[in-house]
Amino acid sequence: MTRRPYVRPLHPHWWLRDRRQFLYIVREGTSVFVGLYSAILMDGLIRLAQGREAWETYLAALSSPLGVTVQVICLAFAAFHAVTWFGVTPKAMPPLLVKGEPIPARTIIRGHFILWAVLSLAVLLVLGG
Repeated sequence: MTRRPYVRPLHPHWWLRDRRQFLYIVREGTSVFVGLYSAILMDGLIRLAQGREAWETYLAALSSPLGVTVQVICLAFAAFHAVTWFGVTPKAMPPLLVKGEPIPARTIIRGHFILWAVLSLAVLLVLGG
């Protein structure tokens, strides 16, 4: 006769008790909105390939109050996702050494934010925004 394995009881709201775990769950949940916006962009590519009328219908849908609301929500969640991901990056990567000394996590995080700002500015300048 075999013994039953021990199953540790887990409260259904375990992730609400610790701030770090709460932020982890929220960050993972925001990826749904990042995926939603990716689907919206893919739909735009499909509409662009279908011709002028389909493209203008797509742009009209994006310009509607519902379209703008969805885009603002997706932008907010994508920004939260990026900011929290930048904070996790130094913990997830092997230590970077300069002259035998590890680069502080704060420097890596700042580097990510600076690169994000520079690339965003470059995209705005290229697109004439």
